[in-house]
Amino acid sequence: MQKHIFLENHGNDDVCSFGSTMFKVGKLTQVMQSATDYHLEDALTELFKTQGLAINTRKYNPQLRCNEQQKWFGDGIDCEILTIGAKGWQKGKVKIRVIVEFCPDEPEVEETPENNQLEISAPESPLDDLRRQLLNHENQPNNS
Repeated sequence: MQKHIFLENHGNDDVCSFGSTMFKVGKLTQVMQSATDYHLEDALTELFKTQGLAINTRKYNPQLRCNEQQKWFGDGIDCEILTIGAKGWQKGKVKIRVIVEFCPDEPEVEETPENNQLEISAPESPLDDLRRQLLNHENQPNNS
């Protein structure tokens, strides 16, 4: 089972453009992975504390004979749930799953020619131009 899912329908070499910022999906995935593994994990734990919800995220590991930090975004935090109508508490874990996905706008409807014949042309990927731009940018010497 994957720990996190980031743009699951896109490859690492696909390109994202956010206005004037452009980079590969693999870089976005790397940054999101880092954010969820470290910064967001710590921020979430601290936010709970500031709200008076001190959740113990430490668990004793008998094999290592020490306490380990449990992870919201990893294996989860030990928890018990009491559901209405159930006979008792159910043990389990609370896990946070982050999904980053691209949601395309509705495609534009193309008008068909009046003679009802389809025009067939060789498809050219819009990524071809972006890849050429990225390659040109990567091959330029640094002006630092």
